[in-house]
Amino acid sequence: MEEYKGLWLKGGIIVALNLLSDGKKAVEVGLGERDFYVDVDSPASISLEEAKKYAKHNKYEFNISDNKIKANNFEIALNVDGITPTGCPKYFEILNISVHHPNAEKQYIRIRGVAFETEEQLKDYLNWLEKASETDHRILGEKLDLFSFPDEAGPGLVLYHPKGQLIRNELINYMKEINDSMGYQEVYTTHVYRTVLWKISGHYDMYKDKMLIFNHEDEELGIKPMNCPAHILIFKSKTRSYKDLPIRYSEFGNVYRWEKKGELYGLLRVRGFTQDDGHVFLREDQLEDEVKMLVSKTLEVLAKLGFKGEDVKINLSTRPDESIGTDEQWEKATSSLVNALNKLNLKYVIKDKEGAFYGPKLDFEIRDSLGRWWQLSTIQVDFNLPERFKLEYVDTDGSKKRPVMVHRAIYGSVDRFMAILLEHFRGKLPTWLSPVQVRILPISSDVSEYSEKVLREFKKYKIRAEIDTEEETLSKRIKKAYDDGVPYIIIIGKREMQENKVTLRARGNIEIKGVNLDKCVNSIAEEILDRDITNTALEKIKQ
Repeated sequence: MEEYKGLWLKGGIIVALNLLSDGKKAVEVGLGERDFYVDVDSPASISLEEAKKYAKHNKYEFNISDNKIKANNFEIALNVDGITPTGCPKYFEILNISVHHPNAEKQYIRIRGVAFETEEQLKDYLNWLEKASETDHRILGEKLDLFSFPDEAGPGLVLYHPKGQLIRNELINYMKEINDSMGYQEVYTTHVYRTVLWKISGHYDMYKDKMLIFNHEDEELGIKPMNCPAHILIFKSKTRSYKDLPIRYSEFGNVYRWEKKGELYGLLRVRGFTQDDGHVFLREDQLEDEVKMLVSKTLEVLAKLGFKGEDVKINLSTRPDESIGTDEQWEKATSSLVNALNKLNLKYVIKDKEGAFYGPKLDFEIRDSLGRWWQLSTIQVDFNLPERFKLEYVDTDGSKKRPVMVHRAIYGSVDRFMAILLEHFRGKLPTWLSPVQVRILPISSDVSEYSEKVLREFKKYKIRAEIDTEEETLSKRIKKAYDDGVPYIIIIGKREMQENKVTLRARGNIEIKGVNLDKCVNSIAEEILDRDITNTALEKIKQ
């Protein structure tokens, strides 16, 4: 799309000048990745239909200097880098209207759109955008109303909408069950610490360029980029015995890493995210078994979401040039990972010098439905932080020993994992992850009472169901449910009401008529409970 950006910029300038000519306060024109935008200073909102009135070709004389567009008595800020307006755009499409606040006193209406010289170019672009919306989590997130990145919040800082939070909660609840099965105890740690903590851990020297550090009341403080030092402090809060080990802490911890602005990319690369973090404190003789359990559980989780066999790769990352600790410590840590993999008969690839600065690690990569590889889970063995923090436990003979530490995250980042799942399933998430699991479509108002009864039956099983009573045709409501990623559609007419049954539609345009209501509800409830990734309720209903 780079070849169209000059044309889009010209289109944006024309829209801005159209607005100004009509008395609207267009204040800035800029470019996004897939469109132009025009910001309008307005205390009142502008509808999509109203904005479209200004999306038309007009001839204007203007010039650009000092990042400003000047035409007649108008002056508009220009927010672009190295792109000049070109061509003669005549075919416009307004894609979106949103609101943001540049400061506490002002409200800007942002109009986003595209412009082309020919109608064919516009049609080709809109077709491309429709296909991209199936595979780009950023477009899917907007289309399905899952999350947003408002300008006021800042680059790389995401806000989850109710439906997006439902997906996050489902992922977190599943991981809580996995953690519980391994004996983890959940903790909570704060977001801000004195920087002495990061100086002890080594992050202050090795990671400072990505940390948010500030001074307040004569103290230097830092917002956490990871959770491990805080978990160490919990371990240190009391005397530990060899009988207590292993001690396993888990946390869905919010961390902040100030990535460069040009590296930010939707949920895949953000500045604030949530880790399904975990840390294990244990004896050296427990290390190999612990790694084996973690590897097995990681593969179990990935398989549950459809990633297994040749679609999963394990990488062993060894000591980097910039690291802390002795050769002996690194050798012990690396051997424990290798031995665990060998005993599980698992293949792995060595990534030379790509370990963490405090220890070697296993990274798990998955291949999605588009053939792309993503790095997710990690297991890291660490002899160094226990040494730096002087961690101890009392051994069988009363002597004090240093525990080993294992860092692990199975999703890695909940946010990144969610983005990958959205793209892998092309917005059509498994039923257990879908924000709306069942949508009920009454054919007429005559069946509204029965529709409410059907809704109550689904709600009894905590199935996320809703009724669509919009004044649209049935076919349009069915299409909307498919576009919204709803896995199951229930159609109710007079016949269904009389027979206490429903007509069920599912993905793949599959329809089953005359389904017993109880059987329908129970089958979908079982699919959700089992966290199946396909519509297994259909097979149960057909039986």
